[in-house]
Amino acid sequence: MKTTIENVLVSHDYGREVYDVIMTARHIHRMSKHGLLVIDPEHQRGTNSVTGAEIVNQEKVNRWTQQLLDDRAVFGQLTWNFRPEETTTDYDPETGEFTIDDGAATLPDSAHRHRAIVNAVDSIARGSSFDIDTKFSVRIWRVSAEVENDLFYGMNQEGDKADATRSKWLSQKNVGQKIAVQVVRTSPHLTDSNVETVSNTLSARNPRLAAFNTISKGFEDAWEDIDPTEVDTAAEWFVAFWDKLVEVRPHLGKLTLPERQKTRKESIGASALAIHGYIRLARQFYDDADYGLERLEALGDDDFFRLDNPDWQVRGIVVTDTNQAGQVTRYVRNAIQTRRAMTDALAAKVGLITDPLATAEGTEDAATAA
Repeated sequence: MKTTIENVLVSHDYGREVYDVIMTARHIHRMSKHGLLVIDPEHQRGTNSVTGAEIVNQEKVNRWTQQLLDDRAVFGQLTWNFRPEETTTDYDPETGEFTIDDGAATLPDSAHRHRAIVNAVDSIARGSSFDIDTKFSVRIWRVSAEVENDLFYGMNQEGDKADATRSKWLSQKNVGQKIAVQVVRTSPHLTDSNVETVSNTLSARNPRLAAFNTISKGFEDAWEDIDPTEVDTAAEWFVAFWDKLVEVRPHLGKLTLPERQKTRKESIGASALAIHGYIRLARQFYDDADYGLERLEALGDDDFFRLDNPDWQVRGIVVTDTNQAGQVTRYVRNAIQTRRAMTDALAAKVGLITDPLATAEGTEDAATAA
């Protein structure tokens, strides 16, 4: 269905020609209902990796809908994108007309606000007094789906952010993120079937190893100074490192949900903190060719990684708490200091350094003897 939007002004953003127009709620609702405005979860906040449902903050949609009905909504500019590879559009600078010959606009940003507008218009049939001719500012883009990822990143890492996991997975802004995404996509033990690419957190029923932001942060912290021309080389090397690590510690690969739940309960070895440690440890191996990967076999010690190993408490990595029923619970502290402590513990275990814990114990013994 050919559609023409009038009174469109050409502007400039992100090095490209963009188009600004004022649209009423009536027109936005009509375009949504006729399939001219669509939400693509793969280039938005994604879908829940366990349930498959689209990630939507319904509380936010409901809040904005009510604000529209109360005429106190602050909406800013809405964003549409007509992907050139999927749509046919034309802009006539003389008449100011933007013509949609084929296809639909995706929403790189403002999907929740669009839902709120549609809800507000629908509420009129139920007796609300919403003004169907309420005007909204819209910026129209014509960029590829790949560039759309950059728009999502730029618009959602300021203010009310999307999870960093999603933004970094869609668009990488530094060397660490680029290495991380290559590693996850190419390692047979990782991929998005074992790494959460939508949310920063893992639910109890999510069998994945970690969220992408956990892995990305490890590379951003320890691999950011890699020359950009060596990203492919570094990623390929790390995939081999992870292959060896999974051989030694299978729970770093893909597990069933019961297996993953058991591992989380009993071991620190697949915690976010440990993953940071492995990535930092890998950098030491990468920088020194004399460190053979066979050293990683020392990490096959299951007792070392047990959550109830008292050494983790001494290192300040595991903290215990006792509830009112007298039950002792343990949890892992994820902080800058504990990341360093975990890296040192792993490096000592594989023989790269002298264990700081053993040194501290030795000093304490000597002091006691004196």
